[in-house]
Amino acid sequence: MLGTGALAGAVCHLAAAARALVARRSTREEPPADGISSSGAEKGLQARMRYLPWYAAGAAIVAAFVTHLLVPTVTRLAIRLQAMDQPGVRKLHGSAVPRLGGVAIMGGLGIAAGFAALGHWTTWATRIGSKELLALVAGTLLVFLVGVVDDLRGVGSGAKFLVELAAAALLVTAGWSFGVLRLPFAGGVDLGLFGPVVSVLWIVGVTNAINLIDGLDGLAGGVVAIISVSMLAYAALQGSPGSVVLMAATAGACLGFLRHNWEPARIFMGDSGALTLGFLLAAMSVHSALKAPAAVAILVPILALGVPVMDTLLVMAVRFVDRQQARPLRRFLRMFRADRKHLHHLLDHVGARRSQVVTLIYAVVVAFCLMALVVAVTGQTNLGLVLVVIEFLVIFGMRQLGRQLQAMRPTRPTALPPPLSEVRELRGSPPPSAPPPSQRPVKLRVMKGG
Repeated sequence: MLGTGALAGAVCHLAAAARALVARRSTREEPPADGISSSGAEKGLQARMRYLPWYAAGAAIVAAFVTHLLVPTVTRLAIRLQAMDQPGVRKLHGSAVPRLGGVAIMGGLGIAAGFAALGHWTTWATRIGSKELLALVAGTLLVFLVGVVDDLRGVGSGAKFLVELAAAALLVTAGWSFGVLRLPFAGGVDLGLFGPVVSVLWIVGVTNAINLIDGLDGLAGGVVAIISVSMLAYAALQGSPGSVVLMAATAGACLGFLRHNWEPARIFMGDSGALTLGFLLAAMSVHSALKAPAAVAILVPILALGVPVMDTLLVMAVRFVDRQQARPLRRFLRMFRADRKHLHHLLDHVGARRSQVVTLIYAVVVAFCLMALVVAVTGQTNLGLVLVVIEFLVIFGMRQLGRQLQAMRPTRPTALPPPLSEVRELRGSPPPSAPPPSQRPVKLRVMKGG
């Protein structure tokens, strides 16, 4: 369990850095210029915000503990229902593994976040609208249910895509949508009517990007835990207690599940876990952009989620470019077909164990999540753009390294087929004639005399 210890240490360092950033931001805050005192509800919220780290820690611990306790029961249930992930061409495991782990994750997450929300809803209601909360809960349940059905019986990619679109549309209808896009040398671009479209594509894209990195034991759970901690800190900077508790519960549930999902994994989170966690991260990234300054509204989520999102975009680009002689429509459809060209597939042979590859990806995610928090505190657009470019180059370089190592990997010797000329001669030669009588074997029979 060296990898889980490394992940816990990374999360602790990220949380410590987040607390330092929050403290630095709070010391720079100035009182209102008009000197008017805030309302009673606002004072109550500020008082609760002082204890918010304890609420978040409690939610994380409860989520981790409940998830850890639910995993054995869910494992037996998955075996009984035959919800097993069988080995295949794209799979890196050699035997069938239960894949309903998302049920345990959502159980721990829902219990922890639900109790925290019920206990402090009267105070947090001033920052979270009921319409937004209903949209978030309904969208999450839609994605979770389609993931459960996919783990049990299998669901076509088209049907899952439609459900994800519907869940994203619920959030956008509730008002969670990007408004301004910062581009190099162009400044802020008002998305206008394209804002909801970009938001839906972002939510669906992040949802599937998290699902696609669930290819190595412990990878998706650890990555989601790290990103959740960074988004927790970002929500604390913005004064969003609901988002803080939700992301704390998400990180705790992932850590509780990771105890059973580390190499060799005894259970997989499946689509019920990966799709739902991806949807929650996508939703929280859009929500955080609503309260962030326009200069860094989109840059911070891109930096925090850059590893899974950029890797997915690069894989899609490689699929499109690979077969240039095919028709454009076939090349476009091929972008959405599953293969083994993701970052974790390419880096599968870097270390002696796959857990070393997972730890390497953890380190990259932690680094860029910290950079996202730096951009959030400083509000520097140029710094954010430079870091996004650096993140892209790092991921591109890691992919190239993986491809080179994959090409250098020795292959097992296989029996070569005979030359084509010999095959033709064999097929065209006449059947062998019977041997002459002199060359025929002589059969002797012993006769018993009387």
